[in-house]
Amino acid sequence: MDTKRCNRIHPVLMEALQMVKFSLKNDRLNFTEGLIMPECDMIDDVPEVDLLQALLGEDSAAGMDAVIAALGQDDEDV
Repeated sequence: MDTKRCNRIHPVLMEALQMVKFSLKNDRLNFTEGLIMPECDMIDDVPEVDLLQALLGEDSAAGMDAVIAALGQDDEDV
């Protein structure tokens, strides 16, 4: 089979097909679009006081009871 005889696509048509192919390749589905976290949400607001240390400070048993009670309240809200 003669290759020159088979390749009869006009160069302008070949270029147009390449542009369509490139366009379709770049416009594929993007499932992460719109899921990017804004910079303001990435800023870590570290409190000056260690809240866990303040909660469990002197009476750790009472602090743990408070944490468990708060978690139990969250479960009831759902």
